[in-house]
Amino acid sequence: MTLRIPLLMFLFAADLWIGVALNPIPSLLDDEFSDIADPAVIEHENNLYIYPTASQTDFSAWSAPLPELRTAEFDPSSLTFKRTASPVLSPPSSCLLTTLIPALGKGSLTWAPHVHYSKKDGMFYMYYSTCLNLYVASSASPLGPFENPVFLKYLAIDPMLFEDDDGQLILYYADIDLLRIWVGEESIYAVPMSSPTTFADDAPHTQVIHPDQHPWEFFRSSVFAPRGINEGPWVFKENGVYYLMYSGAGADTLHYNIGVAFSSGPFGPFKKYEEKVNPITLPQDPSVVGVFGPGHHSVWKDDVTGKRWAFYHQKNSDEVGWDRSVCVDELLISETGELTLAVSRGSK
Repeated sequence: MTLRIPLLMFLFAADLWIGVALNPIPSLLDDEFSDIADPAVIEHENNLYIYPTASQTDFSAWSAPLPELRTAEFDPSSLTFKRTASPVLSPPSSCLLTTLIPALGKGSLTWAPHVHYSKKDGMFYMYYSTCLNLYVASSASPLGPFENPVFLKYLAIDPMLFEDDDGQLILYYADIDLLRIWVGEESIYAVPMSSPTTFADDAPHTQVIHPDQHPWEFFRSSVFAPRGINEGPWVFKENGVYYLMYSGAGADTLHYNIGVAFSSGPFGPFKKYEEKVNPITLPQDPSVVGVFGPGHHSVWKDDVTGKRWAFYHQKNSDEVGWDRSVCVDELLISETGELTLAVSRGSK
């Protein structure tokens, strides 16, 4: 009997989370990439999968098994994520835009994937942009390969597919207008989908939010960036309220941050939080605690603990540049439905 008790305790502990919570997430730091950003997260069969922007020419995936037993102290930053041996999706490597306008970036501008699992057909769909155009590709596995790309839209980035309670599919994305990019704005649109790869017939593309009254959304590093920026949409529904989370300001600046708008319907009208609580990070100026440019996130709800976690990126310095790493902090919802995100760096 005295031998069994320690053995049982050991077996119990093997499935129990024991770890150290840190930002950036240690196992998502990778010497191969100097900039890892825009993380999209999904859970499938008790594993977490992270899909970020990294090479700007293709996408890799990182995955980690979740402990079966998770207490309220569990923090996903302690998980051991492992990268796929090869890219899960490789779009064409050429992009005429970067040749004509080098200030836009490098490579093929392969950015910000989002993966949706369809219970109807058991397939995984990756939405992404390359060369400032939207596509979707499919795979039977969350680790790819994602193949058979379908073109969706010109001059758009940061797609996110939302599935409503009734099964309706809605694609949110950030609109790019090159004719107005130096004096115009980057705003977020929504369009219904008849399937994961097809827009609904004659469906309008509805502008749901745009840069307006919040000064922080207008910080940019150069005249080659849009005048005002709303991008990186993430939508979820809670107690009948649609929360449209977004990022604003230039992503290469310390001013980049996360805001929220809310609505009673998926197409709006969405109302942004007032400036005193928008952006939603605590503190509102994260640089005072050494957090620079937190943004472009995704949200995972842990059904075991009931907590929501925002996976996002931070810059590694306060200087202008593309030097980002993936972090995670708990997204809190107050009794009145207000969202806040207490960002952190280092040990939590």
